[in-house]
Amino acid sequence: MTDTKLDEELRNRGEDVVELLEASLGDGDSGLSAPRIKHLDCPVCGALCTRHTDNNLSLCAACGHIFQTDLAVTISYDACYAHQYDSRPVREMSEVRWNFIQSHLTLRVGSRILDVGYGNGAFLKRARDAGMRIHGIDVHSEDFGIPTVDFDTELEFDLVCFFDSIEHFPQFDPIFRLRAGSAIVSIPNTPPSLLAAPQAWRHYKPGEHLHYFSRTSLDRVMRRWGFTYKLTEGFPEDQLRGKLVIDQKPADNIYTAIYTRGKVSTA
Repeated sequence: MTDTKLDEELRNRGEDVVELLEASLGDGDSGLSAPRIKHLDCPVCGALCTRHTDNNLSLCAACGHIFQTDLAVTISYDACYAHQYDSRPVREMSEVRWNFIQSHLTLRVGSRILDVGYGNGAFLKRARDAGMRIHGIDVHSEDFGIPTVDFDTELEFDLVCFFDSIEHFPQFDPIFRLRAGSAIVSIPNTPPSLLAAPQAWRHYKPGEHLHYFSRTSLDRVMRRWGFTYKLTEGFPEDQLRGKLVIDQKPADNIYTAIYTRGKVSTA
């Protein structure tokens, strides 16, 4: 199926779901108010969405993406934000991330790595110690000894990393300008109860976390970027960050996936 036909199908499915939701409103169970329903495009797939009015969240019925309706950033990504990681086990986390990457990609010495939202640079410094050429993108102005680039860089990367960062972007277009052979993404694992009880989940952060991905919506973003193959997925960071308890049940915490532009040879 071509991208055009796929987009059309997603839009049609979204319209059908909106009609069903509007027809069912008024029973007090949906958490939506019929007069306040608004149609807006999903920032991932373009399908029509219905607004969850209570918490400024919208749901795309086509790809399962949940996002902050106004996509407004209200947090300040300043020096204080960057230094919050100084008291966290960043070296241990960097080791977990590096081992996960190398167990699937086996990057060679001299490979070029970009970390988008690199924080205090702990992961990139671990990669540099392994002989990698490192670069970072972040909005803070702190100097952590990381060579920085912007989204218009002419460099081509062997790996682009998004550790707890892609959910902060109001729009994904800047990401699509980056050229890379593979990408790793770690995001909060969205629980089914998010729309009904967002405040009960630690990763619900209005004005900071603008996107709450489903597997389908994350795959769709990566496919728009040209990554057609998901090499692996799992929850490696949970060994340090722990599992959650949601609705009195254990739940996975941080989802991680590695994408490539085709199958990777293991030879």
